[in-house]
Amino acid sequence: MIISIICEVMLLGREGFEQLLGFHAAPMLMGLKSASLLSFQKSRFEDFEGLLASYMQCFNCKGISVFCLSEGEEYVLLLFYRQRALMKDLAHPLAKKILVRLGYRGDDTLMGMLEYLKLRMQLRKSFPHEVGLFLGYPPEDVEGFIRHKGQDFSYSGYWKVYANERETRALFDLYADCTHDFCLRLEGGASLPDLVKAV
Repeated sequence: MIISIICEVMLLGREGFEQLLGFHAAPMLMGLKSASLLSFQKSRFEDFEGLLASYMQCFNCKGISVFCLSEGEEYVLLLFYRQRALMKDLAHPLAKKILVRLGYRGDDTLMGMLEYLKLRMQLRKSFPHEVGLFLGYPPEDVEGFIRHKGQDFSYSGYWKVYANERETRALFDLYADCTHDFCLRLEGGASLPDLVKAV
């Protein structure tokens, strides 16, 4: 009896789902960033698939798509992204060069690239370094991370910075302020659909 009560208390509903999204994806939800990657422990929700499905209309009308990068018994890893912004990020000459070097087809569709990223994750059983390109990280920083094997960075925040440190620090501050404001508004009773910006 005590165990079942503890399990019920730990279950997250809509409010918990929205708080997780706000804390981990506010800059993407507000249109400041092209994508965010979130891991959900499905057993923490009564019906995770149903809960996610109930938000899909809101996401779609606000220009947000969801792609499952990996799913197991307990966890699901979802990429929330804004298609136009992500396509622009991946079209950057250095981003394209990195991706082609790693086996991506230069003329592939966004969905084709996402499927290939998913395949690379399954084969490596870890995050391929290029995942940063799919999260809106500057290609110079992704290239620096690959070249220096994650060492010798000039600054570390939302990602490891190898170029344009001053501008990136300002961007990190913008992301932090956005997250703080978004979470405060959620805690104040605003609903996620009302807060998410259509871009």
